[in-house]
Amino acid sequence: MFLAAIVLGALKVINLAGWLGFSGPDLWHGQVWRLLSYALLPGSICNWLTNAFVVICFGGMLERVWLPRDFFLYCAIAAAGAALADAALQPSSPAMLLGPTPVAFAVLLAAGRVCANEPMLIPPSFQLTVRQLVAVFALISLVMTFFAGGWVNTVILLAGGGSGLLYLWLRSEVGQPRDAQSVVSQRINRLEL
Repeated sequence: MFLAAIVLGALKVINLAGWLGFSGPDLWHGQVWRLLSYALLPGSICNWLTNAFVVICFGGMLERVWLPRDFFLYCAIAAAGAALADAALQPSSPAMLLGPTPVAFAVLLAAGRVCANEPMLIPPSFQLTVRQLVAVFALISLVMTFFAGGWVNTVILLAGGGSGLLYLWLRSEVGQPRDAQSVVSQRINRLEL
């Protein structure tokens, strides 16, 4: 999508950022696709590179545990959560929210929760658990976002990650039975004889 946005913009065919980017006024005018579509277009090449690195490294860990539909649903929930936070904080601002940064942040946090104790070797020869590495990356992301984009963008980033983690928590609470009971099966008893 990044290359398509550059080529189509340079050829003056269409401005994808104007059509897919998110802003509060566009949402209030019924353009609900923007809740998710803004995450398809990175704001800059640096934004694209850093988010691609996070999604490839940490998304690959999640790919081993989740089905593809679970991963995409998680990313969609994180994107929508960040967009709704933007709409709540800046309801009449025409400034466009672009880029998958909230989604990448949510993927980072999910890897820290799901693959917490897996060891990772950091070159040249030093080892951290995924949880420790995620804590370092998350802190760096939050500090950089705060100083580069201000407190509003930091809250939007936290909303993306928080909505993803809320979804994971709800999924684990609803999916796990509270009081599992042992059932005695006569068929199993006969097989044991």
